[in-house]
Amino acid sequence: MPISQFTSPLTILLDHIVLLVSHTTLQSLPDHLANHFTLAPGGTHADGLTTNKLILFRGGVYLELIAFFDHISPEQRRAHRWGNLPENTVIDWALTLHSAGEFGAVQARVRARSSDTRISYADPVPSGRVREGDGVRLEWEISLAVRGAVDEDKVGGANMAQVGVEPGWLPFWCLDRTPRDWRVPYKDEAGEVAGEGWTRHPSGVTGVKRVEVVVPEGEVEGLSGVYKAVLGEQLTSSSGWGVGVPSAGMVGGEVGLVGVASSEQTGVRLVLKGERAGRVELVPGLVVEIFED
Repeated sequence: MPISQFTSPLTILLDHIVLLVSHTTLQSLPDHLANHFTLAPGGTHADGLTTNKLILFRGGVYLELIAFFDHISPEQRRAHRWGNLPENTVIDWALTLHSAGEFGAVQARVRARSSDTRISYADPVPSGRVREGDGVRLEWEISLAVRGAVDEDKVGGANMAQVGVEPGWLPFWCLDRTPRDWRVPYKDEAGEVAGEGWTRHPSGVTGVKRVEVVVPEGEVEGLSGVYKAVLGEQLTSSSGWGVGVPSAGMVGGEVGLVGVASSEQTGVRLVLKGERAGRVELVPGLVVEIFED
C-alpha cells in the first residue's frame, strides 16, 4: 500500500527521554546536577517497580531519571523491559500525539510497511503512576514496537520485552488518558510556559536538540522503514527527521538513525540545546553536548 495513502496532518511530538540510574543515585542526586538543572518531582509507577524524577523543558519535552526500587526481586527486575540495561545511560525515548485517538493512524502507517520491516506497534496498554506530593493518579497508555506478528497473549506488561524491538532502537508511545499537563507540569496556573519555574535551569538548557539512535548496520534498513512511516518519507535535514514538541509555537528537535559495525557502540545519544554552548554531566559518567539555541 503506498505510503501516500496515509498522509495526514498528524503532528508527531517528542515526549521524553529515559535515563536509568540506581535508586541510591535517584534519592541523592549529585550536587552538580542541581547546579545545572531544576528537578521536578515524579512518583512511583503503577507496577510498583520503579520511581522517577523529571527535568522539564520549555517545549514540554522532559528527561526522566528512573530507578528500580532496591527491594524488588532480581526476577522482577529481569522481567522488566528495562531491567537488564546498564545504569547511568540513556535507555529509551518516547513520542506522543496531541490526542491518543490519533494513534490508530500511526499504527496503520507502520503496519503498511511491515511486510518489509517485520515490525509493527502493539495496541496500547494501560500504565500510570501516583504523582509525588499530592497523590494525584496519572494515567496513560504505552505502545511498543514489536517484531513479527503481535501475540496478544504475550504483549503487555513485563512480557513485552520477550517480543519487543530492543529498547531505544525505535521510540515507544506514551498516550495520555489524564491531562498531559498533570504528568508534565511545565506550565503555570495560567497555562503559560513556566519560564521561571520547573523549566528554568541554571545551565541555560532549554530543550532537546537531537536524539541519535545508534544501531547495528544490519538493522538500519528495517528500522529506517519504520521511522519513515512515523516521521516522514524524506529527511528534514542531511542527518535526520524533524519532530515536534508539545508546546505550540516552539521549535522542535531532530531524530537521527546511525548504523555501526560494532554492537558495543549501539545506544541512544542525546544532544541538548540552550542559551549557551557547553557540556554537562547528566548522571554519573554520562556527559552530553549543549548547542547554543
